[in-house]
Amino acid sequence: METDGRSAQIRDAIDVLIHTMRLHHRIVERRIDGLGVHHSQHRMLMKVARLGKSASQKEIAEALDVSPACVARTLKHLSAEGLVEKIGGADARRNEISILPKGQALVDDSLALFRRIGAEMFEGVSGDELAAVTGVLRRIQGNLAAMEQADETHGGEKE
Repeated sequence: METDGRSAQIRDAIDVLIHTMRLHHRIVERRIDGLGVHHSQHRMLMKVARLGKSASQKEIAEALDVSPACVARTLKHLSAEGLVEKIGGADARRNEISILPKGQALVDDSLALFRRIGAEMFEGVSGDELAAVTGVLRRIQGNLAAMEQADETHGGEKE
């Protein structure tokens, strides 16, 4: 059984993590607004860039954990803006998504923006501190992933 002190530390750590993520999200969203694209469109464009030239709509939907219909709608907007194009794949059921030069420029601007935000966010944090925080967060992430796996295996019941 955990002591009240440990429970309070855990609650405090969770509160700090949640508040930090929300604050980071607000800052990123606010700065992305200056790029002239809606945040959901931006998120998809960045995912397409990460997945590479041969990303299919199905792969994008799975990677973003959204419906294929959502992907189709967002890609329609991105295509209308001249940011991406759909290319019929070898399989007629598979459209591949390619980023156009205007879209690549937006991706490049976004990556530069993310680097600036990261630099500001971790200003005054040493390399050793950053490595320690990253290690702890990876351990927490691993614990959460194991919990999720157990929930899926056991139908969400805690033994």
